[in-house]
Amino acid sequence: MSRYTHSHAQTYPAASYDDYLCLKPPLLLWIVILYLSKVITLPIAMAVASFSGVNPDAIKLIRSLWSAESLLPSLIAILVLFALLRRMPSASKPVRWIWAHGRTLLALSAGIDLVLALVQFIRVGELNDQTVLSLMTAGIDLYFLVYVLAARRVRDAFGEFPPPLDPAA
Repeated sequence: MSRYTHSHAQTYPAASYDDYLCLKPPLLLWIVILYLSKVITLPIAMAVASFSGVNPDAIKLIRSLWSAESLLPSLIAILVLFALLRRMPSASKPVRWIWAHGRTLLALSAGIDLVLALVQFIRVGELNDQTVLSLMTAGIDLYFLVYVLAARRVRDAFGEFPPPLDPAA
């Protein structure tokens, strides 16, 4: 059982809880985390795609989405992804700390990514394929930022973590 009381137990169906009786992160939150960690997850996707025989043009498109500028927001988001994957009773204190602050970390990541997309748009100064992509990225970042900050399910999911195996931990 979670160390937190489930004040939202009437809000979510039983299937919304994991084996540790903690609220499962919603699918959109998984998408947000993977999207914001794209600079780190894209090379993995490219490797899988190249082994799977994906069209080289698709791999080229994936490669064009990678940028060194987006490394900072991706590093922040990858921490939350790591905590999400380690969300179990045996998790360490740092993982628990990351999860407890995950909403703030994702908001920071989305905010930085949003600023980077807007700077890219302003830097070019004219409307072309690159600036349209930057504006689309900014729109996605803004949507994800609002979702992470405003969605009750996200707040509730980040508010729960399975209790440690050793209560002294």
